[in-house]
Amino acid sequence: MKTLALLLLSTSSILSFAQPLNRTFESASGRTMLLGEVSLDRLAEDPFGEWYTKNYAEYQIEKADMDLSQADSITIFMGTWCGDSRREVPRFVKILTAANYDLAKLKILCLNTGFQNYKQAPEREERGMNIHRVPTFIFHDQTGDEIGRIVEEPVTSLEQDIAAVLAGEEYNTAYPVANQLIKYFDKYSLKELKKMKPKLLDEFKSGENMYELNTYGYVLWSSFQIPEAQFVFELNAELFSNEIMVHQTKARFMDSLGKNKEALASVKRGLKIEPENERMVEMQTRLKAEAN
Repeated sequence: MKTLALLLLSTSSILSFAQPLNRTFESASGRTMLLGEVSLDRLAEDPFGEWYTKNYAEYQIEKADMDLSQADSITIFMGTWCGDSRREVPRFVKILTAANYDLAKLKILCLNTGFQNYKQAPEREERGMNIHRVPTFIFHDQTGDEIGRIVEEPVTSLEQDIAAVLAGEEYNTAYPVANQLIKYFDKYSLKELKKMKPKLLDEFKSGENMYELNTYGYVLWSSFQIPEAQFVFELNAELFSNEIMVHQTKARFMDSLGKNKEALASVKRGLKIEPENERMVEMQTRLKAEAN
């Protein structure tokens, strides 16, 4: 009986952790999306096949006989709602196919959109993986450790970027500032990073993309990593102090925490840049009324 009980418990555990494949979800706007783990066959079917098949067929491979032996497995985080995923994922799969890579070693996870589940999988497989842009292609060695990744789009080309990652060459993604800050979060405590803020501002001042940290901050925010999100939004507001969007984002974030004074200060900074911005004017009026 004890053996049977253990067998039943084991079977029950396996079934409870077996996740459904190819789940679909309809957004509020009526868009059909895939969520969680999906198969290549499902991507090739309607309504996703329209863009998957087209982009797969049209892509001209630079090098068909690539050596991908260093990648024991590959994970793709993508969104069927994402234009970059629709473009790059079919191309990436075509490269793997041409190189005779074992596609059984490829795992594809589709993430959600919308603030509450921003770039999250149903079982939260993205947790701890530092996914801030999709698609993200992650290459693993035989122990399951990450060799490297390509984020959203290649720096040079998919083929050349893949080769650089697998060869262990120095490779920076298309989002170097967010990538470096992620490494700092892994290495230092938030307290240490706050002390390092002047250094970080100097290091990241050459960044040209205010959306880079803005998106990363939203990912942290929706994952309830509130202190880290605040640090990122504050950093971005100083790096791009002449852009109204960074102040609007910070104001919304502070408002969500009930920090009226800080939210109002961000609104005022934004309105100095664009005094007639309707959203910011409305927010200022509301925040002032709530403060009284």
